[in-house]
Amino acid sequence: MEICVIGKRTRVTLLSIITTAVCLIAVPASAASVSYLLDQSNALPDDVDYAQVTISDSDTNEGDIDFTVELIVNALPEAGGNFGLQSFYLNAEEGVEISADNISIATSGWKINDDRNAGGAFGKFDLALAGTGNSRVEVLMFSIGGIDNDTIYSYAVGSTLNPSSGEFFAAHIAGFSSGPYGASSGKFAGSSPVPVPPAAVLLLSALGALGWRRRAS
Repeated sequence: MEICVIGKRTRVTLLSIITTAVCLIAVPASAASVSYLLDQSNALPDDVDYAQVTISDSDTNEGDIDFTVELIVNALPEAGGNFGLQSFYLNAEEGVEISADNISIATSGWKINDDRNAGGAFGKFDLALAGTGNSRVEVLMFSIGGIDNDTIYSYAVGSTLNPSSGEFFAAHIAGFSSGPYGASSGKFAGSSPVPVPPAAVLLLSALGALGWRRRAS
C-alpha cells in the first residue's frame, strides 16, 4: 500500500515539474525560431560569443523569414567612434533561389551582394549585406520574402563556395577603441547553436524520468 502511495506522489511530482518547465519556456503562440553564435575571430580570441544571429518565421508577413543579428557588446573591445556591425554574410541551402530583391533591410545605407568573401580566412558566402562606416549598427534586422518553401533552417547552412570555412554566418565588426589586442576591427564567424535554456533542460529531464517510471512499472 505504501509503495502505491509513493508511486502516486512521484507521478504528481513529475507532472508538477513538467507543468512548471512548460510555463517557464512558454512563449506566445508565434513563429518558430533558432539562434546561433558567432564565436570565431581573426583578431580576437576564439570560443567567445561575440554576436548572436536569430532566424524566425515572421509574425507580420506570412511566409517571410526574419533575421536579427545582435552584437554581444560586453564581449567586444571598448567601443570607439562609429562602433558596430558593418557587414554580415550568410548562405542559402541548395535549391533556394535568392537575390537582392528578396531581402528587405530595416537599416538604411546597406546594400546586398552575392558570392562575397568575408575575409579573416572565413571564405566565401552566398550573400553579403554591407554597410559603411557611417551606417554601422549594434542590431541589424532584415527579412527574406517571396521564396517558396524556405524555412528558418534554409539559411542555417555552410557555404558550398570555394574557399569556405564551413561556418553558417560571418560578420565584420569595427570601431573598437584601443584595447588589449590592438585591433580596431575584426572579422567574426560561427554556427554554434545557442544553448538550450535551463527550463527546457528541466522539461526534457522530467519527460525522460516519466518515461523511465512508466517502463519500470
